[in-house]
Amino acid sequence: MVTSTRTGVRRYAVAILVTAAYSLPLYLAIVNVFKKNSQITSDPMGLPGPFTLGNLISVFDSPDDDLVGTLVRTLVITAVSMAGVVLLGSMLGYYLGRHQGPIQRLMTMTLLLGLAVPFQVILIPVTQVLKPLHLLNTYAGLVIFNVGYYIPFAVLVFSRFVREIPRELDEAAALDGAGPVRVFTRIIFPLMHPAMASVAIFVSVWVWNDFVNPLILLGPETGTTIMTGIYRSLGQFNSDFGTTFAFMFVASLPLLILFLALQKRFVSGLASGATKG
Repeated sequence: MVTSTRTGVRRYAVAILVTAAYSLPLYLAIVNVFKKNSQITSDPMGLPGPFTLGNLISVFDSPDDDLVGTLVRTLVITAVSMAGVVLLGSMLGYYLGRHQGPIQRLMTMTLLLGLAVPFQVILIPVTQVLKPLHLLNTYAGLVIFNVGYYIPFAVLVFSRFVREIPRELDEAAALDGAGPVRVFTRIIFPLMHPAMASVAIFVSVWVWNDFVNPLILLGPETGTTIMTGIYRSLGQFNSDFGTTFAFMFVASLPLLILFLALQKRFVSGLASGATKG
């Protein structure tokens, strides 16, 4: 009894330490949004005093930054990329999850190899492919790249999830005259919500936080996403820390809202199949 109590205390202590370690950067990022630059440099850990919204106002009012346009542009690119990955990944994941032949195993191995290749390695070949198709320096080209690059991850998640859905559902629908497409759209796809939430959050975070791909594939004249926009707005030698924290705060809000909206399904999607082989 005493041993179990000590183990529980140790677990709580470790959990508190880990939570504090992860919460400290978040605390600094939030409190310094509402402080003047002089307060940030003198006491970065202190609470705002006096409280100010000047950093946020200056970020949104700056005519050179176009923060609202950049946010809208990034939201559209992220949403379309995420929707394409979820839709195509779930379809291919359903196919690979229900068929276990040599062709399907070869396709799975190819997808695994795709996950092992860093995007920096294929960035130059991608530009050479997009340029003759007139997709370089376009939003469509960036979205196509995002969908193609993140589909292997989505397929592996969906195929593993589909294997846990009883085949009897497919067979019952087939007896009623439903074809494969109808079985997928009417029966399987609605059951994939936990896996969809996991894929949607991961892909959205990756696309939203992407810096190099938008910088190269869009170019300076097409428009910036939020990460490249922050870099170009603040510059390398910026000393206005209040504006920097304000940019980071605004850039993090959409992802935080998405996670809070999907957190229950996200956790269940990660936990699905954890007790199975």
